[in-house]
Amino acid sequence: MKSLLPSRRHLHALSRDAGVLTRAIAIVLGAFLLAALWQGARRGPPVGPPALGARVGPGRAEALEEVLQADPLDRVALARALRADAGKARRAAEDEKAEEDGEDDRGEESLDLAALLGASALPAAEQQAFAAWHGALRSGAKAGELGEQLKALAMPAAPRLPTTMAGDLLRSSRDYAGALAAYEAAGAFPDGVEARRRAVDLALSREWDEVTARLLGNADYYEAVHERPDALSAAAARHTLDVGPLWRKSLEYSFSLLRLSDYLFLSLLTGGVWFVSLHKACRLPRRQWWISLLGLPLGMLSTVVTLVLTDLQEARGGLADSEWAGPALLYQVAGVGLREELAKLGCFLPLLWWLRRGTPAQALMAASCTGLGFALKENIGYYGATGGAGMLTRFVTANFMHLAMSGLVGHALFRFVRYPKNYGAAFLATFCSMVLLHGFYNFSQGGHDNLFSRELSGMFPFMVAGLAWHYFQVVRDEQDGAPQALSAQAVFLLGTAVVLGTLLNFLVAEGGWEAAIHGLVPAALSSVLLGALFSHLLRDA
Repeated sequence: MKSLLPSRRHLHALSRDAGVLTRAIAIVLGAFLLAALWQGARRGPPVGPPALGARVGPGRAEALEEVLQADPLDRVALARALRADAGKARRAAEDEKAEEDGEDDRGEESLDLAALLGASALPAAEQQAFAAWHGALRSGAKAGELGEQLKALAMPAAPRLPTTMAGDLLRSSRDYAGALAAYEAAGAFPDGVEARRRAVDLALSREWDEVTARLLGNADYYEAVHERPDALSAAAARHTLDVGPLWRKSLEYSFSLLRLSDYLFLSLLTGGVWFVSLHKACRLPRRQWWISLLGLPLGMLSTVVTLVLTDLQEARGGLADSEWAGPALLYQVAGVGLREELAKLGCFLPLLWWLRRGTPAQALMAASCTGLGFALKENIGYYGATGGAGMLTRFVTANFMHLAMSGLVGHALFRFVRYPKNYGAAFLATFCSMVLLHGFYNFSQGGHDNLFSRELSGMFPFMVAGLAWHYFQVVRDEQDGAPQALSAQAVFLLGTAVVLGTLLNFLVAEGGWEAAIHGLVPAALSSVLLGALFSHLLRDA
């Protein structure tokens, strides 16, 4: 009878392969460490942060100088810039914390408005009017005589802008009815685009639903509001449930993230490690990987769909996050979890046409890569918010959670489409389970200070581990038979070494060795157990 235990020759081969892999990982990490040492030596001594005045003042001045130096000078853009600056200064002055921190004086010492306007090509009368208007907006003074002077001001390049500015003064002094009347008076003329925008903004902020509906029902007002995908356009679109402007706003935001080339590279690196590791584990022939590659851009597109669904779902008092555990959990499950899983599943649907003659393994990988594409795009924003420090943690948590949940739902859908009489209930159960798990996963990462959330946060590693065990069980069940020259475990471990080395060099280049150690060591220690789990599951696969 043949023994089921591994032979001595087999054990020797495994030991030899493990030794080769260990040496390869050591060489990779050593090379990256040497590169980081060189980066640190080149960087020189760390430079402390600039003083507050130097940090705030030039930023405000540069924003206005860019507008004032344009040729021809756009007075509407200048009014927008001054209005935004006055609003920030007024909010800072009203902030009690700013006074406690000694930051309440953000006025003329950090922004010499008179000098900026004096260096521009504006006539003297307009310079005085803009300066006085900016000061009145900052202080919240009543319109009074200044409002009448603005209405009488002749501004040939923008005839209705002075009336709009007078409306801003009325709004600042809480005369909302008078402000709306001034805006509508200026908006009745062809050059009153800014007045129309201000009228809709006022109606939305005051929650005047009838006024908002009347204004947006006018084609001129609608076009003025949606002339570009900004915050006003999004607020108006949410109010009217207008999908078109929400799509444009979400697409512009997505493209702005993709222009962050450094964080995009880090996200592509982590996504690439998972992509190759999973296909090795599933033993798919390389000629079949192209369907999975199509899933990556579709998954990135699903983030845009999610943003639109977020705006639609949360419009007009819909689901929103809360400080209370119950409503917060409901929001994470029926809000975030449901819309993200729906968006990823909807973007996976086009791949079913190419998979009509495919195998369950291909469907599992294509659906997983749709989720991986979602995580890849989402990671760019998170990496930017943390300066790259969150890269390692999300590599073993969010990346895997998204790809595994989408992979299991897409695999269940593939079986249901192929055998509708047998797998309908299984698909529905899988989808609902993933939505529920997604919501609990998000809630466990929140900052709700109560017993339930604290207990649930302690279960977070078990959520990831349980999902990983189930996902790789499905991977083993659906495996193809293509031979693999390099194992999935080897790809994952070597890829993780590259991720660690790249992150180390990135953090050293950005903030020096101290920042790199503070950003990397805690993340590495918190990720080591999950990394070991994935290595074990990939080896078994």
